[in-house]
Amino acid sequence: MAHTETRYTSRAWGWFLVAVQGVLFLAVALWPSSWGPEVPAARELGVGLFLLGVVGSVASVVHLGRALTPLPHPNGTGMTARGVYRWVRHPMYTSVLVVGAGVATVRGTLAVWALLVILVVFFDMKTRLEEGFLIRTYDGYCSYAARTGKFIPGLGRRR
Repeated sequence: MAHTETRYTSRAWGWFLVAVQGVLFLAVALWPSSWGPEVPAARELGVGLFLLGVVGSVASVVHLGRALTPLPHPNGTGMTARGVYRWVRHPMYTSVLVVGAGVATVRGTLAVWALLVILVVFFDMKTRLEEGFLIRTYDGYCSYAARTGKFIPGLGRRR
């Protein structure tokens, strides 16, 4: 009975974290503001970042395959170190942050940039929890994490 309760609590906590990240991302995207100050090429740069993030998200989904889950604990179908996962351990989060940076660049307001920073901190905290599950589930995860960047290639390798 205790194992079932722990599993339910873990699953509920996972869905809570998914909801928080969704709210934060929507806040970045929909925070009420004007288009912000006119900065030459800000819209072009923002749109470029947005599209780069979308491409990264699609690549992350494709390369993760059946192991894709919105929850912080793995679904047991295996881990991957191919495609974009060769360079970073959490390319989906990186891609979401790049999309957010594109939105913030176009909007140009301090509030949107502040929300994006909060999302970065949230993803850092969520990945710490997620990686604990991955280490316990997959024998090779520690060595993979030691050679692969967390969000940016080469940065944030696990020691």
